[in-house]
Amino acid sequence: MTHRITDELPQFRGKQVRRFGLMWRIGHLCFALSVMMLILTGMTVFYADTTWAPIVMKALGGPKTAGIIHRTCAAIMLGIFFLHLVGVSINISRSWKTFKWFGPDSLVPNWQDFKDVYGMFRWFLGKGPRPVFDRWAYWEKFDYWAVFWGMGIIGSTGILLTFPNETASILPGWVFNVATIVHGEEAFLAAVFLFTVHFFNNHFRPDKLPPPDIVMFTGSVPLEEFKREHSAQYARLVETGQLEKHLVKVPSRALTLGSKILGLVLITIGLSLLVILTIGFVGASTR
Repeated sequence: MTHRITDELPQFRGKQVRRFGLMWRIGHLCFALSVMMLILTGMTVFYADTTWAPIVMKALGGPKTAGIIHRTCAAIMLGIFFLHLVGVSINISRSWKTFKWFGPDSLVPNWQDFKDVYGMFRWFLGKGPRPVFDRWAYWEKFDYWAVFWGMGIIGSTGILLTFPNETASILPGWVFNVATIVHGEEAFLAAVFLFTVHFFNNHFRPDKLPPPDIVMFTGSVPLEEFKREHSAQYARLVETGQLEKHLVKVPSRALTLGSKILGLVLITIGLSLLVILTIGFVGASTR
């Protein structure tokens, strides 16, 4: 017979553990949609010589409309990123004296993350037990900080190209060539990472199958899943009597079903974008 947490803690039946609040979930969805549109519009120009690029460009309404869509989505993406920074800064400032930069609630990588990476490789090879993770696993931290790298490189070069007159009044002309190359190449790498590494970590790991993982849409996870994936945090919350403060009602059937449909749609779009990117890359490499 399978032993469940609710057998051990019956008072928690019908509850899940809250991982993300409403604003974070809305921000994630808007960010994901804007990034996907940026990839579609940007890579259509980046691989303009492919057979699919003219078809996509026509569907978007032509180069002028595609450019407007691209810049609008870029503004949304950068706006969400800026609001995220504001929100994080406010949260940290409220607990400045007690906040632990390398503690379990921080997304700043620490030495334990490197140990966990090594431990995961050993586990994959059957040489050791699966590492025990706290609130944030090392791949979640990596995903998080990868966005900062992308915003710094893609965002800054995109701004230079969006305002050519202002850029030319300050910087030499060769900056446009460099910015164009860096913007496109970094965007390509970011897209490939997003639709391979990020998708695998969140949706296609053997212990996550079948996809999709809907925590970023519902905001919560079942107790059993939380204990399995964040064992250290679970043990700490139980030991300190704080677990109940993190519990919420199980999402409604409508929300759960809608989240699964939305997740599968986004995964399908992402993998489709990965396919056309691969076609563009292979085609460019063989010319």
